Amino acid sequence: MNQPSGTLLICEEEACKLRQLNEEVRCRLDAKCLVESAVILPQLTDTNMTVIVDKLLDEIENGQVKIDKEAVKRELFSATGNDNMGIRFRKKVQLYSKTEFYDVNQHWMVLFAEIDRIKKRQIAIATLKDPTNMGDEAQEMKVLALVIAPKINKETKSAKETAQTLATLLARDELRLRIEESLTSDEVRHLLLKEAEWHMTKREAKVDFSKSESDDSLHKEKSSCVPGKGIAQDLRKKLRFYASDYLDGIKDFRSVSKVISSTVFLIFTILPTSISYGILNTDNTKGSINVQKVILGQAIGGVIFGLFGGQQLLILSTSAPLSIYISVIYAVCQSNGWNFFEMYALVGIYAMLLLIAYALFQTAYLMKYTMRSTEEIFSMFIATTFTFKAISAMVKTYDVCYAKCDVMNWTTTSLRMTDGCAPSSALLFVFLVCGTVWLSLQLDSLRSSVYLHRHLRELLSDYALPLAVIFMALIAYLFFYNVDRENFPLYNTPDAHWIPFYNLPAVAHGPALGLAFPLSLLFFMDQLLVTNTIDNKQHNLAKGSSHHWDFLVVAVLNIVLSVVGLPWMHGALPQSFLHLKALSDVEERVHNGRMQQIIVRVRETRIAVIFAHVLFFPIYFYLIPYLNQLIPIAQFHGLFLFMAISSLTGNEFWERITLIFTDQRAYPPTHYLRRIPQRIVHFFTAVELLQLFVLFAVSFSSYHYIKMIFPVVIGLFIPFRHFVLPFFFKREYLEAIDSQH
Repeated sequence: MNQPSGTLLICEEEACKLRQLNEEVRCRLDAKCLVESAVILPQLTDTNMTVIVDKLLDEIENGQVKIDKEAVKRELFSATGNDNMGIRFRKKVQLYSKTEFYDVNQHWMVLFAEIDRIKKRQIAIATLKDPTNMGDEAQEMKVLALVIAPKINKETKSAKETAQTLATLLARDELRLRIEESLTSDEVRHLLLKEAEWHMTKREAKVDFSKSESDDSLHKEKSSCVPGKGIAQDLRKKLRFYASDYLDGIKDFRSVSKVISSTVFLIFTILPTSISYGILNTDNTKGSINVQKVILGQAIGGVIFGLFGGQQLLILSTSAPLSIYISVIYAVCQSNGWNFFEMYALVGIYAMLLLIAYALFQTAYLMKYTMRSTEEIFSMFIATTFTFKAISAMVKTYDVCYAKCDVMNWTTTSLRMTDGCAPSSALLFVFLVCGTVWLSLQLDSLRSSVYLHRHLRELLSDYALPLAVIFMALIAYLFFYNVDRENFPLYNTPDAHWIPFYNLPAVAHGPALGLAFPLSLLFFMDQLLVTNTIDNKQHNLAKGSSHHWDFLVVAVLNIVLSVVGLPWMHGALPQSFLHLKALSDVEERVHNGRMQQIIVRVRETRIAVIFAHVLFFPIYFYLIPYLNQLIPIAQFHGLFLFMAISSLTGNEFWERITLIFTDQRAYPPTHYLRRIPQRIVHFFTAVELLQLFVLFAVSFSSYHYIKMIFPVVIGLFIPFRHFVLPFFFKREYLEAIDSQH
């Protein structure tokens, strides 16, 4: 719950620290007594600052306190908004952050004034129903507090000191968001008193108000040579929060609504990727691992990890690198005459035993050397892979359905060419891909729109993905019913069956172990990179991670999947990040003229991921044939594009790429641009692009054994960052541009 370093208060244009209620006697008394007697007006619909101040002063006067309103307003404002001058504040306190944008928080403000003819201090608080522009540095006002004190008070009881105390209580985004949602004055008062109590006692009994245990957890912990100690520590830590992992999803109406929308969102996010990876594995293994197997494996793996995994927000899935690796195993088996499934199971068992060893000996601590750039390069690789696959699918469809066809054989009486090609199918494919991604993005951005009611905007934004899929599917079904559409293939072979891996000849065990070691590195790197991306301290998670325990659960799960012939899975991007975002309260904030998305609160619950994967079972048993008929493959590629674009939010690597094409006058005042010459920033971005290109070259190589070293290449990025880049960049530049700020 502690405020991040670099967080200050701006009080009359002067920076000052937040008050220490546990050390300052007067602050403790003020926080308790003044809040208990404060005037609180919740959910006001007024949009004029002076009108709101008048209402607060009227309520104070109703408490038998006579106040000169005009004197108060002369103290508060240097201009009242008349003659189109706009409001100018004379005496105010706001939150100021010097770590990122060097800007003030425009969601709340504490105004203060000292006047004659009153005997004691008064506090009044108003919450606004909708964000309101109230002038300079108050463009998104949601909470307004007013402190009035007599002029003759001693310094410790001055209006300024009291305002700083009240501002300290309002400083935390999550609390302020809860205050905004409160419908009664008693609820607001209770939240403020609860916050004051925490400050005074420094207890962290409540999960909601605890300091995030995820902040640089791997950096602060020390490794131990005792096997299994890390697993035991992780398990103890997660058991403390296990009940709240469920209760946090049902504790209020907004949480229940978020869990429901996140469950639907996950189904429409994970199902298309499962089908797409099933299609990819079908091509790579001639149908040995197909769509049905991937969906069944996703259902089993998702429920098991949802129940027993450590990081509640993590989504397990098969992935593009795993699909590539499975194709390598299939090629090896074809060239040596070995049974694919037996080899697949044996490689999986060996790899997961190595992963269990990594968990026992706390190798996750090595990831403390991973910097932000490595995580963002990996995230960009996944996003660009999704984009590449979607674009290549459109190009392939155009090529097959039109470019390579004999246009001279066109008949005017048919939608098809006589050789079986259909340009209408190619056009529909592109339309469905672009339409799905465009509609998803438009609905997702409604949250920050000015149209419709705020609650309706949030509802449509929460269900952006399923609404876009359903709408575009209906468009294709109703208006293009006579145009051929590509659907994914279905198979009648058993989807899960025991694999007698022990029947493999002894000569196959050496290659199996050789294939298993890079695969274990792939699981090690991908699992931790995804977990670290989720645990970024900017997300304000409270319950922390359990890297070693998650390794153990993932390893045991994949041994089970291996011996029944289902595809492997590990932590996946961007699904995990999108899951976190779906369970979050996200705000659009103005920083130096630029809109930035800020995650204010995350509901760290495992209900959504469990419900979503439980629903995969009826989908698998009953709905796959209908999905095959109703949702064309084109829409899956559109969803890939949507996930790729959505995952770029907050990725500084992507932001630095866009700077290359941005007018320098429009550069945002980010922390690295303030500290580092622009040419150095662009040079660093070029190095990251080179690393991304290397990942692509390895992953999409035509040689299977080169594809195998993909996890090794990711691992080599870590020593490259620590031992090579310092020769080209000053260490202070690297720390500024590549830090987990």
